Amino acid sequence: MNSVNTKKKTLTQETMSYKIHSLMICLFASATTALSQTGQAAAQPQQPIVYQLRQQPVGIDNYQSGFYYYNGKKAYTMRSFNMLSTGEIMSLKVNPSGSSYAVLTHGKKQNSIAVYDLWKPNEQIATVKEKGFNPTAICYSANAKLLYAADADGTVHSFSIYKYKDSGSFNIAAPASRMAVSSNGYFLATVGGSSVYIYNVDGFSHELRSTVKAAATVNDVAFSADSKWLAVLSADGKCSVYDTRTFAATHTFEALGSAQACFFHPAGKYLGVATGDSRVALLNLYNTDDRQYVDADEPGISYINFAKGTDGGVYLVYNTRSRIVFAPVFFLTPNRRELLRNELNDRMEEWARQMEGETMEEYNLRVNDETRAKQMQLFQTEIATEMAADMLSMSEVKIGNYNTDMNMLAIEFDKMPTIYLAVSPDQVTDFDNPADLRFANTQYFLNDKDEFELAYTEVFNTKTGKSYVFDNRERKSLDYLESDDNFVPLEQLKASRMEELRLEELRNSVMNEAKATNVITDHTKIDVNTKVVSTTDASGKKISNYEVNISYTVDEEYSAKDDFAPGRFRCNESAAAKAMLAVVKQALEGDLAKYVANGKQLNIHITGMADAIPFTKAIAYDGCYGEYDREPVYRDSELASITVTRTTGIADNDQLAFMRAMGVKDYMQTNIPSLAKMRTEWTSNTEVSKEKGSQYRRIGVKLTFVDAF
Repeated sequence: MNSVNTKKKTLTQETMSYKIHSLMICLFASATTALSQTGQAAAQPQQPIVYQLRQQPVGIDNYQSGFYYYNGKKAYTMRSFNMLSTGEIMSLKVNPSGSSYAVLTHGKKQNSIAVYDLWKPNEQIATVKEKGFNPTAICYSANAKLLYAADADGTVHSFSIYKYKDSGSFNIAAPASRMAVSSNGYFLATVGGSSVYIYNVDGFSHELRSTVKAAATVNDVAFSADSKWLAVLSADGKCSVYDTRTFAATHTFEALGSAQACFFHPAGKYLGVATGDSRVALLNLYNTDDRQYVDADEPGISYINFAKGTDGGVYLVYNTRSRIVFAPVFFLTPNRRELLRNELNDRMEEWARQMEGETMEEYNLRVNDETRAKQMQLFQTEIATEMAADMLSMSEVKIGNYNTDMNMLAIEFDKMPTIYLAVSPDQVTDFDNPADLRFANTQYFLNDKDEFELAYTEVFNTKTGKSYVFDNRERKSLDYLESDDNFVPLEQLKASRMEELRLEELRNSVMNEAKATNVITDHTKIDVNTKVVSTTDASGKKISNYEVNISYTVDEEYSAKDDFAPGRFRCNESAAAKAMLAVVKQALEGDLAKYVANGKQLNIHITGMADAIPFTKAIAYDGCYGEYDREPVYRDSELASITVTRTTGIADNDQLAFMRAMGVKDYMQTNIPSLAKMRTEWTSNTEVSKEKGSQYRRIGVKLTFVDAF
């Protein structure tokens, strides 16, 4: 009896310790100041954050900023709480939603896979079985709904996370020792010896998309966070980076030592590579001359990753023999190219809208291919200048050489490339002191190395009172801005604007009818906007996706009447939600019906929101919208999981927000039967406000028609 009680006590203590770890996985970083767009940081920690480990990790995986490792027959959290005791562990992969993890163990006759609850020690959920199945590698799909397992017979099986039953398999070119998936769900990369095979897993064909062959054994593969690049790291100290649109090599880095492991920085500008057991190289993909290093205090590095801290900063994560280390890498410059591209897209999107009162003739004169190119150039310079935040004033200025053939004087800067001023020979001697120079009306652009250069500046020499102008504003746009891949055709953009006007007319009609019948008041507003997004599909073909966003707001003092009351989640319990869904239904059966085609893909992203009113007791749930156990869901745009059943009820605001989203899904599936003929992918997002009030209880729908045009 005493031994039983002791066992129960130990298990309880272990479970409590594990729960403490679970609550703290996102709290590893101290507060820091976020990076500015220029890459300048202030008051940020320079010392790494270290976790002592029980054993040297053989393998590691993570969920967000929580890391989990294994050695032999045991697995641990990064706080070294024992999470699993089993057979000899070959691989451990955490479900991207953070609900569970899969473990591949070695057996005498064949290997096996079991799935465990991530938040409870030694809590097995399922055993993954198949007759004659001998798995060699595992990984989860990007949407967290499938577990891929490579078989020694040269096939890959996919298992649904709901019952872990085999949902299909396909042949691969060689048995896989490791696998990786792209975040957009397009690709599965399998490694066999010195070759990497990339398969399309977006759909049902699972065809071989590309094959990459290295000169030595492949030690690691990694996709960038935006899925644009694939890195292949080989034992000969080389890393090749491939553009996933074409799978042509874009970069080759050499002299990377033993080339242990690689991982992309989430911003996509840097690639981390473990070059040995005590050093990590940080490679700049835009400037191959920029190679920086992080050195460990002890050897043993076999794994690297990047993690976001609660401060919003990014940390390099690596292991040593006895530690997991979070090293601050705030010295890395941000991906200015992507920042500029995103801002430019937003401004061009707004510029292309037909203005209020603007006739179609006036609109076509203002918005055409010629004016678009000029406007892009203007916006590009404006945005880069705003991002640069007057770097010139922070630069050390020097007087450079003088070209007597061209009468050009070099003005050098320590933070930017040199510029050249037209200066006559008789005035060159006036430039003997850089402190005499004053700069005004300065403009910048970004060069191919993602660095700021001067586009325009006026130089005043206080010694002589003479002024000079450097003007390089007519330079061509960068390749990434000129490329058709980044911007949608103008005719599609205009068509989207016309579509939006028709949807606004439909919205007004629905709202007027709802107001006339006292369903909603004048204090409810339904918002409709459309957007065309240029992208590529899994085959590399350029496509345009058509996005339609429909949401609503209610004036705060009228929210309780027009919208969800506290604790309510059924769509028919919100007049505003019903009106919004009427717009969705009529749009899909009317103006948007031309995009609803057999076999075409439609992504429906539903956001459910809740306020911060605390729960005193669980709300009974009758299963009207189904039951969900560890369902993948986005929580404030980060992949997580949620459980709502008749037994659990609805006990917190995340669950409440989720059920509001599920009410929308149920309405659309029930009332819009035409959706059934499309390949419809559903995702949901929950947002819980830190504030209380009915104005924070909302739903919204985003429809993305893939390859719509």
